[in-house]
Amino acid sequence: MGKHSEKFTNCVCDTLLSIVEAQDQVENDCQFSCDTAIQELVGGASSPYNTIPVMLTCKGTCELFVGHGVRRSDETDTELDVINSIVFRVNDVDPETCCATLELLQEADTRNRGDLLKKIEHADLEATNVCITVDLKCFCAVTCLPPVNL
Repeated sequence: MGKHSEKFTNCVCDTLLSIVEAQDQVENDCQFSCDTAIQELVGGASSPYNTIPVMLTCKGTCELFVGHGVRRSDETDTELDVINSIVFRVNDVDPETCCATLELLQEADTRNRGDLLKKIEHADLEATNVCITVDLKCFCAVTCLPPVNL
């Protein structure tokens, strides 16, 4: 998977590094996988996409990782909005430390933000500009959603 798989031993790190490289550049047996999402994203100059949303599975628990972040409220400078998400945009991966900067994504429709594990309105995802740093060695799996334009 990707040109880095020989260099590193963490497949989650390798996959997310490949996604970052594909997003920067704006034959699989599976009908949909991270490899097909990467190919769809870089499939030519006419590709309308700039992001491969991902979900991560925690090592040991086999549960989806829930990222938490905070931003200033749009309403007042004294209030903070807490953002929780299971869907992320990979902004950067450090291949030496296998740490990544992930942006929390959320659905644009605020009525759909309560239940993180319900059906995801993939086309309705939006950027939050809230980023977290994670150690990719804490994850055992990465699930790629079809590419979107954020």
